[in-house]
Amino acid sequence: MKAPGKELMPAIRLGHPVFFHNIPFEIEERQILREMRIPKKASLADLGEPAMEKAIGTAIEEGYRMIEGKGVYRTLEITGVEDRRVLTRETGTLFIGEKMVKLLRHCDYATLIVATIGPRIETEVDRLSGPEPAHAYFLERVGAWMADYMGIWLDRMLEREIVRAGYMRTYRFGVGYGDWPLSSQTEVMALTSAHQIGVTLNEAFIMLPRLSVSAVIGWQRPGTGPKSKTDEDTDT
Repeated sequence: MKAPGKELMPAIRLGHPVFFHNIPFEIEERQILREMRIPKKASLADLGEPAMEKAIGTAIEEGYRMIEGKGVYRTLEITGVEDRRVLTRETGTLFIGEKMVKLLRHCDYATLIVATIGPRIETEVDRLSGPEPAHAYFLERVGAWMADYMGIWLDRMLEREIVRAGYMRTYRFGVGYGDWPLSSQTEVMALTSAHQIGVTLNEAFIMLPRLSVSAVIGWQRPGTGPKSKTDEDTDT
C-alpha cells in the first residue's frame, strides 16, 4: 500500500510543542487496585475490608484535590534510518539503538510526549512516608496510576491526529526502556519545552516531578511494519 500523499494529507503540526493544561480525569477504583496488585477486584467495596476500603478511598479523594494534569507533545519529521539510529530534521542523536530503529523504520514522523500530574502528591507522599507509611503508599499508588493515565490521555489525543492524517500509530515507547538510553531525556525535555508544564530533570535524568511519563510514538505508513498497538505502553 502506498504511503499517504503528503499533498492530500491534513496539516500535521510540526516544529513546535502542543501543550495541554487541566487535563480532565477520573480516578477509577479498579485501576488503583490493579496498581496495588489486587487485580481481581473491580471496586473498593469488593475488598470486604472496611478499614482498607476507607484508607484507599481517602487517598483517592486526596488525589482529586492534588492532581494537576498537564501534557505536551511535539511531532518530528523523520529524514532517514541508519543501522542504529533514526534521523529527524531536528536531531540526529535522539533516536538511537536497535529498538528505536525497529519502532520507527516504517514511520514518516515521530511524536515525543511528556505528561505529569504535578508535584503535590509526591510532596505529600514524602511528608507522610515516616509518620504514616500506609497512607503514603496508597497515595503514591494513586499518583503512579494517574501519571500513566495522563500519558494514555495524551496518547489517545495524538492517535486521532495520526489516523486523521492517514497513518497508523506504533505503540508508545518510554524513554530509558530497552536500549534507548535514559540520558535521551535531556533532548526530549528540550525539544518539547517540558519545563513549561513544570517537568525538569535531575542529575540522573529522572523527571521531576517523579510522577511524570515521557515516550515516543511513531506515525507508521499503512501496510508496513508490525501491527500497531493502541493501549500498550512502556513509559518511563
